[in-house]
Amino acid sequence: MFKKVLSGLLALVMVISLSACGGSKDSNKEITLLKGQFSEITIIMEMAKIMIENETDLTVKYHDSMATVAASKSLINKDVDLYVSYDGTYLATILGGDPSEAPEGESLWDYTNKRGIDEKGLSLLNKFGFENTYAIAVKDDYAKENNIETVSDLVPLSKDIVFGAEHEFFDKDGTVRMGPLNEYYGFKWKDTKSLDIGLKYSSIDSNNIGAVLVYSTDGLNKKSNLKVLEDDKKFFPEYNAGFFMRDSLFEEYKDAAPNLEEVLNKLTGKIDSETMIELNYQVDAEKKDVHEVALKFLEDNGLV
Repeated sequence: MFKKVLSGLLALVMVISLSACGGSKDSNKEITLLKGQFSEITIIMEMAKIMIENETDLTVKYHDSMATVAASKSLINKDVDLYVSYDGTYLATILGGDPSEAPEGESLWDYTNKRGIDEKGLSLLNKFGFENTYAIAVKDDYAKENNIETVSDLVPLSKDIVFGAEHEFFDKDGTVRMGPLNEYYGFKWKDTKSLDIGLKYSSIDSNNIGAVLVYSTDGLNKKSNLKVLEDDKKFFPEYNAGFFMRDSLFEEYKDAAPNLEEVLNKLTGKIDSETMIELNYQVDAEKKDVHEVALKFLEDNGLV
C-alpha cells in the first residue's frame, strides 16, 4: 500500500512539474500563427512564418482559421499568438465601437489600439501600408465610357444598374449596409441582388449585375477587369492592416526570441495597396503557391 501511495505522489509531482514547464511560451520555442480565411491574410502569415523561422530560434505552427471574434478570444486565451487584422474590423466587430467615436485629430488606428489594449489586452503592431476596405466597382470599360471615377459619379446612372453584394450587406443591423449606403449617396438602383460571396465576380463577368461590392485589394478585381471607385464621401470606414496580437507577446517570448518585434516590424510600410492586389492576384487568379509568392516578395525586398 505504501509503495502505491508513494508511486501516486511521485506521478502527481511529475505531472505538476511538466505542466509548469509546458506553461511557458519560452520553454518550447514554438509560436502559433492563425491561418487566414482568405488569401490576403494567408500570404502575410506565410511571410511571418518565413521571417520568424529564418531569424529566430522559434518553430512556427499554424492553427486552423476561424471567424474574427473567435480569433480574438484565441489570442487572449493564448491558443494563438499572431494573426492579421484591420483597425476597422477590430473596432467594430471585436470592440463593438464605431469609427465616428474616434476623437478629432486622432487616427482610427491609434484610437482603436488604445481602446483595445485597455479592454482586451490586444493590439495591432504597425501598419503594413495597405488598406483593404469595402468598395464599389464596375467594369473598367463601362467606367471609361461614362467617365466614372468616384462613387458619386455612379449615382445618376444607378437607375439603370443592378447592384450585387453578399447577403450580410443587406442586413438591417449595422451602419455599413445597403440602406445607409443608398441614403448617404442617394442611390436609386434598378434592382439589387443578394449573392454568395463566391458568385459576385461571375455575376458581373456575365453582366447579371452592373455594379458590385468588393474588397479594395481583392486580386479578383484585376482578373475581372474592374474599376474600383473612389469613395469620395468617405462612407466606408478605414481598414488598415497589421499584425494582431496580445500586447504582452514580446514579453512572453523575450528569452526565446528577443528580436521578435524587430522581425515582425520588417513588414511595416512595405506593402502598399497595389502590391497587395498583385500578390492576391498571383494566388487567386494565377493559382501560384502561397509559400512561393510570400518568399519571392520577401527576397525581392531584401527582407530575408
